[in-house]
Amino acid sequence: MSWPDVTVVDACVRRDGRGGSPTAVTDDDPAATDANRRAVAAAAGTSHAAFLGPGRTPDGGRPVRFFTANAELSGCGHGTVAAQAVRLTRTALGELNDRRHTGGRTFDTVAIRRTAGIEVWFGQGLVALRHPAPDERAAIVAALGLTADDRIRPTRHGSPRPAHHACWYRLTTGRHCSGSAHTSAG
Repeated sequence: MSWPDVTVVDACVRRDGRGGSPTAVTDDDPAATDANRRAVAAAAGTSHAAFLGPGRTPDGGRPVRFFTANAELSGCGHGTVAAQAVRLTRTALGELNDRRHTGGRTFDTVAIRRTAGIEVWFGQGLVALRHPAPDERAAIVAALGLTADDRIRPTRHGSPRPAHHACWYRLTTGRHCSGSAHTSAG
């Protein structure tokens, strides 16, 4: 199975246009399997893919699911930014205030057209730090494409971020995850 329209979004690029976390974004196909969804991230050469569901959930959120080449993610910040940027580009609006539903929670999002690209804000929710349980660690290791024998070391903690996260994006569009051409968003 292949998705005819996959957009690759470099989420969270620096204001100088460099960097970013490439995310494949496409409309979800209800007939697709999770293996099909994992294959999109692999075929696009991105670390993850966002699948935009149709309609709204009972609490008003627009559904989105995130997949790596190995597993489904319960949430994804870069994927949320990418999904909202794509949603905004499908409208003639300068600003899109919306609600996103993923991983069992619904939260508000804002996407704003800027001269240099699209800025996306969303409520990240509360953060709690803990060590993963063995079954959670196994799921994390699998999602990263590692084996139980691979050593995983914690990274150093970064600087605190505000309650809302803002990112810019650069848009690359390709058919069937190939023939990509960089374009400037605006």
